[in-house]
Amino acid sequence: MSTAGTASESARAVALYALSPYRVAPPLLRNVARVKQAAAACNGELGYLESAAAAALQRGCRAFAALEDDQLSAAIPLDAYAGGAGTSINMAVNQWLVDYCDREQGVPDLDPHAHANLHQSTNDVMPTALRLTMHDMLVELEASCEQLQGVLQNGEERYDAVLKPARTQLREALVTTLGREFATWAHAIGRDRWRCFKARERIREVNLGGTAIGSGAGAPRRYVLTVIRHLQQIVDHPISRAEHLTEATSNYDQVVEAADALRCVAVDLRRIAQDLRLLSSGPRTAIGELTLPALLPGSSIMAGKVNPVIPEAVIQSAERILANDGLLTRLASMSELELNAFFPAIAHTVYESLYLADHAVRALAQYVPQLVPDSERCSSGVTASFSDVVALLPLLPYDQCALLGSEAVGRGVSVRELLEQAGVIAPEDGQAIFAAGNLTALGYDEALYDRLRASYTASLHAFVTRIEAEAAGQ
Repeated sequence: MSTAGTASESARAVALYALSPYRVAPPLLRNVARVKQAAAACNGELGYLESAAAAALQRGCRAFAALEDDQLSAAIPLDAYAGGAGTSINMAVNQWLVDYCDREQGVPDLDPHAHANLHQSTNDVMPTALRLTMHDMLVELEASCEQLQGVLQNGEERYDAVLKPARTQLREALVTTLGREFATWAHAIGRDRWRCFKARERIREVNLGGTAIGSGAGAPRRYVLTVIRHLQQIVDHPISRAEHLTEATSNYDQVVEAADALRCVAVDLRRIAQDLRLLSSGPRTAIGELTLPALLPGSSIMAGKVNPVIPEAVIQSAERILANDGLLTRLASMSELELNAFFPAIAHTVYESLYLADHAVRALAQYVPQLVPDSERCSSGVTASFSDVVALLPLLPYDQCALLGSEAVGRGVSVRELLEQAGVIAPEDGQAIFAAGNLTALGYDEALYDRLRASYTASLHAFVTRIEAEAAGQ
């Protein structure tokens, strides 16, 4: 096919595939050019391309990869959803390259098929480019997770002494610290960071050299065996030729496996963002333990209202990633015999999820440091919920602890205040029992409670008995 014919083919594809507002992802296009740069270098080295043509094509590939995102989308304005397993994308890049060689380098008469696509097929170029794109974006996501993990770990340290009620089933439970809640988020994001690192291992094998069905048909053996070496010199991470090129051309389970890291990121992002909404809810009529930054007006009618806008945006992004996970799974399962025809949708779905995950993680990393704990609110919540009564469980039966907690709530005091005001325990022992370290420690101090039992078992039981008698008398 002539250059003019290929240009017409690309124009028809642009007009034909007008299904969505989405365009082929610029990072994918850059990596298509890198794959073609490797092919041109290999073909030039082996003598299948004249040196001038090989050098011009390589310069064209580098120029294409250096374009800004908007320039790439303008150069290849193809719909992200298209038929042909990515053929239109592949040929549009070939056309751009030969046009560039003619226009900018004075190397005319290059052909999109015979030169730019020499010894290649859409079916080995595009899957290879997708894996390179996933690797690059997983590196970025891992770095963003590292940033968010650091922010959360900083909160863990700063707020370790901020006592507050824990909540299970959205009801007050034991005593915890705000720092400990930050720690739970930090550990989850730390695992996501590790998952991104491990996911890259799943996509290091590529099928470049396999041409149409993984058999290498149409390409000389020397090219099939050496083209990966040239690609390794262009990209900055380890890749290798798949052991079985036919299998690697047809199957996308490794892409699904790598993308599973994104599902986990989405699960953790959604959970953290929802926790932030709950902890900042109210702020006066609900939990209100975190004060939100006033990033935007919260209402067009309720003046002064502040909303958790970033957590809400993050939740929506996470939901999209989770929906994409199901879509990717279905698309990957639709491989038939030697090929999956739905490469364009697979590529766009993976790209969208990677993009959303990275930007959502970064948004939270910038947002979390702007949150301000309401320490007084946290402390008053411990008092109001009698969560600290758990400190008496080593000294009293469960039912008696519950009675003390209810009595404290009825009098509007903490359990400690109730016992000290009644002269049941000495203030110094009250300090030891209800100290933040004792309430939140990993297990209780047996030596401390052995001493307390000897001193207070009788007085505590007597006090509880008196409360029960007073309640019965009423």
